[in-house]
Amino acid sequence: MTKRFKHLAIMAFMMVMTVAMLAGCGPKKPAPEDAQAYVKAVLDLMCTGDYDHTVDLADIEEGKESEIRDALVDQMITEIGDKENLSDEVVSSFRDLMLAALEKTKYSVGEAVETEDGGYDVTVTIEPLQIFKGINKELEAVLEDKVAAESDKILAMSEEEQTNYVMEIVLELLSKKVAKPKYDPAEEVVVHYGIIGDKTGVYGCTEAEGEKLGSKLFSTSGL
Repeated sequence: MTKRFKHLAIMAFMMVMTVAMLAGCGPKKPAPEDAQAYVKAVLDLMCTGDYDHTVDLADIEEGKESEIRDALVDQMITEIGDKENLSDEVVSSFRDLMLAALEKTKYSVGEAVETEDGGYDVTVTIEPLQIFKGINKELEAVLEDKVAAESDKILAMSEEEQTNYVMEIVLELLSKKVAKPKYDPAEEVVVHYGIIGDKTGVYGCTEAEGEKLGSKLFSTSGL
């Protein structure tokens, strides 16, 4: 199960990478507060479904912000569901769990320092959410009890039914962690906000910068 949990974490990180590729457009060089507002808007959009609408994010239609977040989560869950033969009910429950987990993430945007290329290095402080910590041992303990109490029922299941049975237990365990969240110690991540590619006057963060942010939202300690 360890590899599966790491895959879930990586997929969650990729959602932030995708959003971070959005660009803010403007006819003049941005100020430090513009860089800070942009980085916060990207994180807010991904984690809460909303953001400061005074920040210009390209390709985001007014009123469609939450749909972008939902679509990215759905894409992640669909891949996992197809690969693991999960039922529609389990997929839906996992989607709700990831949305709830994203809302519990902790981050704050700090100083923006101008760089030689005319952009800014923005410091973001993140406390990684411990959603997966200890999950393997907890799952093993629950499964041991379940097998002892329901061995005939479990053995009679098909491979697909057993997979969904285990994932339902996983979801229950993860939901408890989200309901009472714990966090790793705060970490500082510096991301660069600057001109995107060769687009004159179009500022934002690249995919690589988005990866820096996303890779810290959820803790992988214990996996």
